[in-house]
Amino acid sequence: MKRADIAILPAEQLSRSALAGLWNLAYEGYFVPVAFDEQRFARHLRRANVDLGVSKVLMAGGKPAGLSLVGRREARAYLAGFGIVRAQRRRGLARLLIEVQLAALPAAGVRELVLEVIEQNPARTLYGRAGFEAIRPLELLEGTLDTRAIEAVALDVADLAAVHPRCSAVARPTWRRELPTVLDAVTHENAAAIGVHRGGTVVAYAVLPEAARHDGTLLDAAAIDEAAAHALLDMLSCARPGTCWRLVDEPGNSPFFHAAHARGLVPVMRQIEMQRYFQCQ
Repeated sequence: MKRADIAILPAEQLSRSALAGLWNLAYEGYFVPVAFDEQRFARHLRRANVDLGVSKVLMAGGKPAGLSLVGRREARAYLAGFGIVRAQRRRGLARLLIEVQLAALPAAGVRELVLEVIEQNPARTLYGRAGFEAIRPLELLEGTLDTRAIEAVALDVADLAAVHPRCSAVARPTWRRELPTVLDAVTHENAAAIGVHRGGTVVAYAVLPEAARHDGTLLDAAAIDEAAAHALLDMLSCARPGTCWRLVDEPGNSPFFHAAHARGLVPVMRQIEMQRYFQCQ
């Protein structure tokens, strides 16, 4: 296809419905299922703080053919989705799209961009050539817990807002487990938070989807040390016995990882967190 037939536009020029459809085409055949209906796509945009004015859509022959979504939190940004539709792959369009997207970010005030990519995904090469550096591996943990007779203690939003930074100081969370994302799940999606107290202070927490939507996926979980993490796992085992738990983006050196691994949760997929900095303009 001639480059004259290619255009790259701000994503805000497409409707939310069109963007959701493009997302599904861009992730067709991906390593894990990531198809979204319009409601789930809207939730993704909100939780990731996606800025559709900065995000880009690639058009080929007048049709949407590529998507680059960028979340914004002040001068920090997150690549919240990136892909080319199957019929247009292997034509250099992904490289063109990432180059145009990156070139637009400094003028928008972005100084840092992060992403996660599945370890075996060939897109790692694309990101590396675009200036991203790998900074750490992240594990997807999965497994069941032996039930312990310890009742879960509910946390309110203030508790969660207080404990999250304490845990983050021990093991830095990824973008989709940062406090704004976690609080959004509690305030907009009826997610529930539980936690462990020690000496009057919350030292570990977990955020669970509402029961009607619960599939075993933890929206977030963290602890200040392994003892607190084990107590949290006890609470989880009692809160929803027999559940096959699943937690994404867990740093392999965190207290929660060590405790969860000791209790039988195992890494089933690895992602690589990558980062790119920009010169100030």
